Amino acid sequence: MKKIILVVCVLLSLNAIAQTDSTQKKQDTIRIGNMVIVGGNLDSTENKKHVVNITVDSKRKHNRKSDIKIDSENETLLSVTEDTVKVGRIKIINKQGDDYNKDWQSLLQGDFKKTKISIEREPKKLKQVTSNWWIFDLGFANLVDKTDPLMYNTLPYQSMLYPAVPNSTNLKLNNMKSSNVNIWVVQQKLNLYQHYWNLKYGVGIEMFNFRFEQPISFSNTPGNYVYFDNAHFSKNKLFVEYLTVPLQLNYQSNPENNKSFYASLGLSAGYLLQSHTKQISEERGKRKVNGNFDLNNLKMSTIGELGIGSIRLYGSYSLTNLFDNNLTNFDMAPFAIGLRFSKF
Repeated sequence: MKKIILVVCVLLSLNAIAQTDSTQKKQDTIRIGNMVIVGGNLDSTENKKHVVNITVDSKRKHNRKSDIKIDSENETLLSVTEDTVKVGRIKIINKQGDDYNKDWQSLLQGDFKKTKISIEREPKKLKQVTSNWWIFDLGFANLVDKTDPLMYNTLPYQSMLYPAVPNSTNLKLNNMKSSNVNIWVVQQKLNLYQHYWNLKYGVGIEMFNFRFEQPISFSNTPGNYVYFDNAHFSKNKLFVEYLTVPLQLNYQSNPENNKSFYASLGLSAGYLLQSHTKQISEERGKRKVNGNFDLNNLKMSTIGELGIGSIRLYGSYSLTNLFDNNLTNFDMAPFAIGLRFSKF
């Protein structure tokens, strides 16, 4: 009987099963919950009340196996036996023998030319607040030089090998090797208006790798934080890491479909966690120097994302200087663009 109950549960998940024969003006229907059980010959011009008879034939007293039959006006609407469920002209057969085929044609038998089977799912229930864990960003990074050219002659940095002191033009990056990697521990989305408009916020780590083309080095020596070096570097980068909190206004064209159009725009605030340089040269081998290097401890950025589904484009542009304005004349604005892998 458990097998029969399982089959009946399958029937209960159907919102509507309707059968129509236009030549005989005959209709078989079962409606559950707010659905109606109808059977027999129906006259569209008359409003008839049908009597539904339910018959239970118990075969055993203990561990009984029963046949259930629902009739209306001498027509069978629903018949349940040990291995068969019949609804109108449709049979669902429980096949567990050696010849059992795992396809719906072997389970359903009936007049499908005159039968329409439809399954309607309930609308997805959306939460007021949804959470997303461990979002990953991968993109390119670069710097926008906003340094005033008049400041080049007043830079405090000294050089033993070059007649001119380093300026912001010497901080040009290798575009293909400068990267941005972000790991967002958690992001949440708060419904503002019918789940089309949401407030999106979270917390995570932003990491920038700035690869320099020039032999620029950073040190922790006061008054000489940035200088020209005399080594030939195969790798020369500045790494900076921020603890960042983003806040965005989010729009989703179809909240019930995760593959719908998705866009966000907002701001982020970051705090410098660590910074270091990493250099590789034949003269010195591998060398790593930790320090602040006159960098700005705070970062404010405009941020945005655009896409469809779980993969989308993201971008960020810093509104603050990479370096501390009180300690250096450099004025460099980091920006990044890349791909974001996220559930929402």
